[in-house]
Amino acid sequence: MPPHDVGPAVVFDIHIYVNALVGPGSEFPRIVEVPPGTGNSAADCLSLAFDGDDFRLFVSPHILRNLTRVLSELGLSAELIEGYLQTVLELVEVSGGATLDPPRKCFDVEDYEDNLIVDLSLACDATLIVSDDTDLTDLSPWHGRMPVVRPHVFVARMVQARRGRRR
Repeated sequence: MPPHDVGPAVVFDIHIYVNALVGPGSEFPRIVEVPPGTGNSAADCLSLAFDGDDFRLFVSPHILRNLTRVLSELGLSAELIEGYLQTVLELVEVSGGATLDPPRKCFDVEDYEDNLIVDLSLACDATLIVSDDTDLTDLSPWHGRMPVVRPHVFVARMVQARRGRRR
């Protein structure tokens, strides 16, 4: 399915994907409808992406490689990791987003990995970045342009936007 132009472009940093799988309240492989949600705001972010009508989710090969590395270091099986990566790629497709390998443009963030998240956000013209990484959230708004919000804030905003559309 090619990307569609429904909703803003959004980038989740690796913390969202990791916490959605191994954080408290995770129900993977079950995708829980939001609201009410799971109590795990990172997992709820993925659930919102699965709905496919609020925003377009974008990932990069860097995010997928880093996610594989971190989950392996946490001792998860190769089979579980592969299944989870496939779920992430499905969420990207369902949301109308894409996997992009952006050119390096950002070099001003102290953490190298965070520069790559910003590069992806620039490449897809993201409206915002969702992160639990203090190094990233402290940058918000990055260059006065792009907010970096925590997952619980993102979920609350999406739920509020849905309520507004139903009126």
